Amino acid sequence: MKNNPKIKICGVKDTKISKLLFDLNIDFIGLNFIEKSSRFISYEQGKKITDEISLYRKKISTKLNTVGLFENHEVEYVNSIIKKLNLDYVQLCGSEDYNYSKKINAPIIKMIHIKNDEKKEFIESQIKSTKQYADYIILDTFSSSSKGGTGKMFNWEKFHDLFNKEIFIAGGLNPDNISKFNKIYNPWGVDVASGVEINKTKDVSKIKAFIENLNSK
Repeated sequence: MKNNPKIKICGVKDTKISKLLFDLNIDFIGLNFIEKSSRFISYEQGKKITDEISLYRKKISTKLNTVGLFENHEVEYVNSIIKKLNLDYVQLCGSEDYNYSKKINAPIIKMIHIKNDEKKEFIESQIKSTKQYADYIILDTFSSSSKGGTGKMFNWEKFHDLFNKEIFIAGGLNPDNISKFNKIYNPWGVDVASGVEINKTKDVSKIKAFIENLNSK
C-alpha cells in the first residue's frame, strides 16, 4: 500500500519558516536545543516560534507538531523546556534509554544512528527495544561529529524493509532525490534538515520544492 509520508522539517530557527510550514500543512517542526549543533536555538528563540504556532492554532486547525531536540540533557532541563514551550514531542538524539525516557513529560521520538558496516539484524533489534518507550523512531546516518543534519545518507537498499510504520527516514534527503526515494522505498515518514538549506539556513524555495517533489506522482 502506498504511504502518504509524514514530513518533519528539522532545525528551524525563526518564525518566518515556522509560518511557512504551517501554511504548507507540514506534520512536524524540529527545534534544536543541542548546544553544539549549528542549528541550536536558545529558549528565547524557541519561545518566539512556539508562541507563533500557538497563535496559528487558535485561528485555524493544523496538524503541525512541535518537536524539541535534546541530547543527553538533564531530565529537569528537558521537562522545563517542554512546559515553557508547550512542546508536543521530545526527540532524544543521544544515549538516552528506557529509564530516562520514562521521566520525560512528553511523547518520545528517538533517533537510531546507522553506521556503514551496521548489520540489519542489529538495527532491527534496536528498533524493537526502542518501540517500548518511543512513539516514533528516526533512522539516520551515524556521524562522529554530529547527531544529525549531516546531509549524508546510509544504505537505504540494505535497510529498506525496516522502513515501517512510525519510522522516519533521515540523512541525505533533498528536493532532487526525494521523489525517487519515495517511489522506491515508500517510507512512512521523512525527516530533512540540511537538504532544504543554503549555507545552513532554511531556504523557502528548497522547502517548497521538497514538498512538491515528495508529492509528485
